[in-house]
Amino acid sequence: MNAIGSAATIRSKKACVVYDAETGRVWHVHRVVTFDGGREPSDAEVAADALRALRSLHAGQLGALETLRVDHDELKPGKRYRVDVDKKTLLQS
Repeated sequence: MNAIGSAATIRSKKACVVYDAETGRVWHVHRVVTFDGGREPSDAEVAADALRALRSLHAGQLGALETLRVDHDELKPGKRYRVDVDKKTLLQS
């Protein structure tokens, strides 16, 4: 149990993007934070959750999708991203 004013300790931070496999357009950014005592999901689980979240909102409306694991802290608020589909790297748009 945490004392008043204490903060939970972060065990890990993971992120992935779901993108259009042809254009590199990023459709969804998915972040997962695990605190001490919590179960840390595998990279495959994070990717599957990201795809499931996006498809639940846009069922059948999207083309070929892929996921890319990225550094959680590399993603900055208010910035737009795309994926270089040949190099499988994240680029700022």
